[in-house]
Amino acid sequence: MSSFCVPPTQLWLEVSPEIQTQAWQQSQSYISADGRWNAFLNQVCVSTFLPWLQAEYAPEATIENQPGNWEYVNGAAISLDTKRLILIPDKNLETQEFHVPQEWIDIPQWAGDYYLAVQVNPDGEWLRVWGYTTHEQLKNQGTYDPQARIYSIDSQQMVEDLSVLWVVRQLYPEEQTQTAITPLPTLSATQTENLWQRLQNPTITHPRRELPFEIWGALLTSQKPAPVNLRQWLQNIISESWQTIETVLGTQPDLAFSFRQISDTNEQLIQRIKVIELPNNHLPVFLMLSLAAETDGRVGIRIQLFPSDHNFYLPRNIKLALIATSGEVVQSVAAREADNSIQLKRFRCPENTHFTIQVTLDDFTFTEECVG
Repeated sequence: MSSFCVPPTQLWLEVSPEIQTQAWQQSQSYISADGRWNAFLNQVCVSTFLPWLQAEYAPEATIENQPGNWEYVNGAAISLDTKRLILIPDKNLETQEFHVPQEWIDIPQWAGDYYLAVQVNPDGEWLRVWGYTTHEQLKNQGTYDPQARIYSIDSQQMVEDLSVLWVVRQLYPEEQTQTAITPLPTLSATQTENLWQRLQNPTITHPRRELPFEIWGALLTSQKPAPVNLRQWLQNIISESWQTIETVLGTQPDLAFSFRQISDTNEQLIQRIKVIELPNNHLPVFLMLSLAAETDGRVGIRIQLFPSDHNFYLPRNIKLALIATSGEVVQSVAAREADNSIQLKRFRCPENTHFTIQVTLDDFTFTEECVG
């Protein structure tokens, strides 16, 4: 499609090769295929539409920083004075209906005033805004699909000409664009961490539909646990969830001593343990990280897993893995019939390198995101 195929009332913008390349590169850091595609579409959309908007109508317009949410939800928000524009990009050539994820409608902190339907060429070479509507119209005139958690509205109920939006804003700045939204519950830090851990299970293919919407919406607005900054450990800045060997094993001095003997005597190590509770009456296990500063600026890291009682073995087939941001399993090891520990090969981590530690047992999954 080229610009002459687009109705003159619709906005058509060409996407530069630089934006295409940058969007594709940035999208590769997402774990799921859906997340990578969402990130690519939204980055292309925002990087092309926002400069046009700033040049033509609203120099003060800014994008809200929410790229992490593209792992789960399609769409991007732009702040415009007291109003919010929600861009919903789609590669589908069918424009009879406009589909908006429920998160952009029913999460109070996410809800916008105007919702723009954006068609993006599958190769990312161009985009067009083929219509817009308001939060109030989507909520009151649209249809809701509880399975897909999507609001839809017929294109005939939308305004095709985007310039109308700017005229309306000038003539009727107090136009009613939003309708009432039911408040969501507040989650504690512990609930937030537990729910995110639950959603890391690889068998869950659609995290946004795994929980009741009220809980899912509240989770998205809660502070997701930040990655463990391992370089801060070198400055003795360590979160309380990672404890010293003496704190965890104070009542088991013989086991604490054996843990200490694992380290190389010629290394100045920082060692911390996290207790992982396993389901189905299994004893907890200890995840241990050992860090050492390298002369080249990297951090040497060893990751090990132990039973919490030295009289027992690790559960058979419990797995310990190192996963890159691309989702690739870099290392993995599984416990055999009578293993009292398993460990990954020691590796050196350059500064600002992100990775995930994963412990799995049957349907149970524990993950810890780290940055070196």
